[in-house]
Order: sequence, then C-alpha cells, then structure tokens
Amino acid sequence: MAIAAFAVSAAMTAYSAYEQNQSAKNAAAVDEATARYNARADLAMSAQLDLDTQQNIRTERQENAVYLSRQAASYAAAGVLATTGSPLHAQITNAGRMEQRIQQEWVNSNQKQQEMASRAKIGILEGNAQAQADRAQGTIALINGGAKLASMAFSAYEGGTFS
Repeated sequence: MAIAAFAVSAAMTAYSAYEQNQSAKNAAAVDEATARYNARADLAMSAQLDLDTQQNIRTERQENAVYLSRQAASYAAAGVLATTGSPLHAQITNAGRMEQRIQQEWVNSNQKQQEMASRAKIGILEGNAQAQADRAQGTIALINGGAKLASMAFSAYEGGTFS
C-alpha cells in the first residue's frame, strides 16, 4: 500500500513538473509571437507614415506652386514686374520658407519612422528575453520536480517503504 501511495505521489509530482515546463514553453512561444506581431505592426505603421508624408509633400508642393503663381499674377495685375526687385525677393523668400517647412516635415517623419523601427527591434528583444525567462522557469520546474522526486524516494527508502 505504501509503495502504491509513493508511486501515485511520484507520478503526480513528475506530471506537475512536466506540465509546468510545457506551460512555460507555451508562454515563451506566446511572448515571441506577440513580439513579432507588434514589431510587424510598428514597421507597417512606419511604412504608412512614409507613404503619407510623401503624398503630403507632393500635395503641399502643388499648393505652393499655385500660391506662388497667384502671387506673381497679383503683381502683374498691379502693374509690378514680378521678375525684378522686391517682388522677386518676396517670391524667393516665400518659396524658401515653403520648402523649408516641407523639408522639416520630411525630417520629422524620418525621425518618427526611425523611432518606430527602433521600437520594433526593442520589442523583439524584450519578447525574446521574456521567452528565455519563461523557458528558464520551465527548466527550474523540472529541476524542482526531480529534486522533489529524489527527496520522496530517499524518504521512502529511509522509512522502509521499499523493504
């Protein structure tokens, strides 16, 4: 009877350690899959930001060209030569400021894209680290289970269960 109780207890301890290890492996797989998914989402948002920025810049340049054309037409309607002196200087200044805003938009967009790419890489590293920690917990569960089995066997031996 004592041997049967020992066998059942040992089997339950071994099964528990095995299940803890399996759970840890599953958690590690989920950690890695989540990190990959989040990284893909960050990279997709980065790519979309790039496309949006390029379209915004094209649109803004078209609108700026229309504005500068109207400005030149206004000068002409007022009888001022738009190709010399102060009117030309005003147009050059406006065009420069407009392009400067566009270039700043491009720089800001690139910074955000780099931030998203970095966030994706960091997320992968964090997911891998968490997965490694989960696997270590699973290994520890197996070691603890083995130690508990050894302790149970020793106690049973000392108690005369196998005699």
